[in-house]
Amino acid sequence: MPESRDRSSKSFDQAAQSRPPATRLDTEVSYRFGVPLIYVSGELDHDSARYLRGVIAQELNEQTRALLLEVSQLGYMDSGGLSLMFETLATLKDRGWLGMIGAKGGVQKLIELTGLADRPGFRIFPDLKGVQAAVADLQD
Repeated sequence: MPESRDRSSKSFDQAAQSRPPATRLDTEVSYRFGVPLIYVSGELDHDSARYLRGVIAQELNEQTRALLLEVSQLGYMDSGGLSLMFETLATLKDRGWLGMIGAKGGVQKLIELTGLADRPGFRIFPDLKGVQAAVADLQD
């Protein structure tokens, strides 16, 4: 009996692994104050971080001095998303900064507890109102 149970659970596991991961993350790219603004909603985990990494890569180039992520609708972020934030900071190092707008709940707690919020090149904004002055500083 245990033998058939093992086989059925094994085939279930194999079937689960062959399915593509469901993307629980939505993005929309816009430009605000002359810099890329990516609206991010849903859940940012290891699987969906790959998708967001591609979206971010399309917006970064040698002239990009700031990148904004509007995350007020982001309900969850794990270490995969956090890793992507540190990666993006490293890409912008010495030439600009990464701004996160509207972080709340568990997302805000994660960026504070891990020290991301204190990193040079990382900025937190409660809403878009404070972004304009920070972007204007880039022009000077």
